[in-house]
Order: sequence, then C-alpha cells, then structure tokens
Amino acid sequence: MQIKMYGRAGDPYSDMIRNILKYHNIEFENIEVSRDPDAFRSLMKASGQTSTPVLVVDGKVYIGFDHEMIKNVLGIPKQQAE
Repeated sequence: MQIKMYGRAGDPYSDMIRNILKYHNIEFENIEVSRDPDAFRSLMKASGQTSTPVLVVDGKVYIGFDHEMIKNVLGIPKQQAE
C-alpha cells in the first residue's frame, strides 16, 4: 500500500491522521505543504483543492478527517482504531 499524507503544520486534523498512521506502524510519505510551494502544487494536483488533510492511498484521494473512513481505507479493525 502506498500512502501520501498532505498536511499543514499546526493543523489538528493533519496531526490526527499522522498519529493514527504512526500508532499502527503504517508507512507513509508525510508531505508538509505549508512552506513548500512544490508540495502545495502537488496537493492541488492530487485533490483539486487547497485544504488539508488529504490522504492518498494507492492513488485514491481522501479529503478531510473522517475517523471511520480512515480505519476502513487502511484496514484497521475497529477495536484497534483508537
């Protein structure tokens, strides 16, 4: 599974997704868009928008923070999702 996580420093929703990925030892590419114009353009190309967080899993784009959606996409069992 190839995962990219587009986020901004200080964005609590970006932090929550990063924390879920780290907690479950899921490898991902963390792309910080706040200070990197190329990363920001990559975010816009991937999602068609400028807001974060954006999770890209095997080429499929998921916008925003939805805990249930993240668990389903990543295959995290409900009892392990906290």
